[in-house]
Order: sequence, then structure tokens, then C-alpha cells
Amino acid sequence: MEHLTSEQIGELRRRLEDERRALLERAGAFVSESADFSVDSGDRQDQAALEAARAAVAGLATHDREQLAEIEAALQRIVAGTYGVCEESDEPIPFARLRLQPTARYTVEAQAELEREARRGARERDAY
Repeated sequence: MEHLTSEQIGELRRRLEDERRALLERAGAFVSESADFSVDSGDRQDQAALEAARAAVAGLATHDREQLAEIEAALQRIVAGTYGVCEESDEPIPFARLRLQPTARYTVEAQAELEREARRGARERDAY
């Protein structure tokens, strides 16, 4: 974290905390929204629409849970003093990247290499 100033870390921490707060507020809205779903719909189209709405809420909630976990992990890295350091290469993650994606765990180069390796692995699995 030595490559980041205390002002930069403060800005990123505030952004992470603001995003965490927004996710938690949205989660509360999802809970009350799903409580409004009634199972007493009359016809099949109503039932299908109800199920589609439930699936959409569940999917969004899953994405939000994953994002919340990433935010919590980033906040923990700030506390531990490892925030802004690539987990793959131990290189500093530039402030500009962190500003765009405060939960970033890798430099752009390391992220690209991890994605290339994943694609290679997928092609190898598909070949069998």
C-alpha cells in the first residue's frame, strides 16, 4: 500500500463503504419485494410471471452477495495493509485501476494472464 497516499486510501475506503451501504439497502428492498409475491395467482401466466420475478430477485440478490463479499474482502485488505497489492504478482495496483474498481485484487496484466489460463484450461477440458 506504500504506493497509495493516505488520501487515496481514504477515498477508496469511502467508496467501498458507500457501495456496501447501497448493497445492504438494496438487499432490504429485495427482502420486502419478495415478501410481496403472492402464491395465490389465478392462471398459469400469472404463476409464470411470479416465478420469473422471484428468479430475477434471487439472481440479483446472489450478485449483490458476491459483490458484498468482494467489498468486505477489500476493506479487510485495507486494515491488513495489503490493499492495492496484486495477489498474483505482488506488484502495486495503480490508483487509477483501484478508482475504477475498488475491489480489484490483481493488476491488469495479472488479471489478463489469469483469464488466458482459464481459457486455456477450458479449451483443454473441451478437447476431451
